[in-house]
Amino acid sequence: MGMPRFFRIPQHKQFHYQPIYYDEQKERLEERIKDIEQEYGIGKGSQSVRSLRKGSFSYNYGRRKKTQNYSSTRLIIIMAFLIAIAYFLFFA
Repeated sequence: MGMPRFFRIPQHKQFHYQPIYYDEQKERLEERIKDIEQEYGIGKGSQSVRSLRKGSFSYNYGRRKKTQNYSSTRLIIIMAFLIAIAYFLFFA
């Protein structure tokens, strides 16, 4: 039997992490099989509704790259402008 305590000492908090295994090739294969089954009308949902998944909006890739090029050229122009202003302030 111990002495009574006036303050409660908190216990350490436990963290339980269960890692999830992700097999990208297996998922791609399953999605491709589902797409082919939908295309030929085989299997459960014979509707031709395409699911929203990773990579289904890949047609926007060119637009994204074009925007990235514009932002990088804009950054270069701004940096050149700031360097020119600093040069004229300090050396002119």
